[in-house]
Amino acid sequence: MFLYNRHRVTEILNTAPVIQNLLSVETDENFICPYDKLIIGAGILPQQPFIDLVRPASFHADDDDSFYQNKLIYDLFSVQWSPMNPLAPATSIMLNPWKHRLTPDAVLALVDLVLGNHYDAFIVKSDDKVDCVQFLSSEELSKRLYVAYQKKPPQDYQSLGQTFLYGKRGWQQVKNYDKAEEQGLADTIWTRIERTRRQKDKHTRKTLLQFLFDERADAMKHMIVVDTDKFSGKDKIMRRIKKYGTFQEAFMSLNAVEKRKLKAHEAFKKPIIDLGSTFRTDLDKWMSGSLRLYFTFKSYAVLKASWSGKDTITYRTVRIDPINLNYTGASLEPYVGKEKYRLRQNYLTDVLS
Repeated sequence: MFLYNRHRVTEILNTAPVIQNLLSVETDENFICPYDKLIIGAGILPQQPFIDLVRPASFHADDDDSFYQNKLIYDLFSVQWSPMNPLAPATSIMLNPWKHRLTPDAVLALVDLVLGNHYDAFIVKSDDKVDCVQFLSSEELSKRLYVAYQKKPPQDYQSLGQTFLYGKRGWQQVKNYDKAEEQGLADTIWTRIERTRRQKDKHTRKTLLQFLFDERADAMKHMIVVDTDKFSGKDKIMRRIKKYGTFQEAFMSLNAVEKRKLKAHEAFKKPIIDLGSTFRTDLDKWMSGSLRLYFTFKSYAVLKASWSGKDTITYRTVRIDPINLNYTGASLEPYVGKEKYRLRQNYLTDVLS
């Protein structure tokens, strides 16, 4: 397989106009993004100009455990291509919009840089997140969090009371963990609830644009932060929480009648945090950071309704462009201020010429 020297890759890619413009954009200190990590796949290999650009950084290495013949790691993203398994995506791009403060426009620009366009890209995995700051510690949250589709009690990772794992890593795992501890922040309560969603069925995967424009009514579904303060200390569920340590395991110890009665309680009906609503509020704020995409994002539900849900109408035929609904293929106008990168231009022209 071929790996790419990270220092050399950084030197090379930092000369690309799109990267220079992304790095020059000043983001808000209170940048909000509901996605911790995205894995984006494509049925095509990276565009030849990108491969030619990074080739000087490549070197051969023996690695029998790798699933791809090429693996490149850069600060803003990592990319693998030429899979060993013919059923796997030809190219896999991993990036973290929250960590690197990437707007939706920036996500599309990076995908364009690698693939040449974002219309062939689709979502393989996403990590949905909600942050609780100066509110509940991860241990306190574990005494309230209920994940309906998980049938086993959560695991207290390394028994430190900081990270609680609900379900297996390979599927829709939920993590409740101390983000302040991870970031090395003292005297701060910062708890993150993270749900991993893997799209294993290639026939139902959303394209990248479909994913961005989706208002995500399914986000944090079947996850409730129960308001246990509404229970009496004499209630059975409170005694079970004290015994087992987490609400999830305490709830699982009840019989069917007790579970139904508990779900009808005000503590369930009016949770202390509405995770789905909080996620969608953060999503709206994130999308509003790319105003031209934001218009389509807010109109997408209406567009879908006008199509009557017909599966035959797709992005490949309608060609919804993030800037113009009727895509013409013309170059886009530069962004305002420092944000001058163009989503449809060839980002490598100035480097390779």
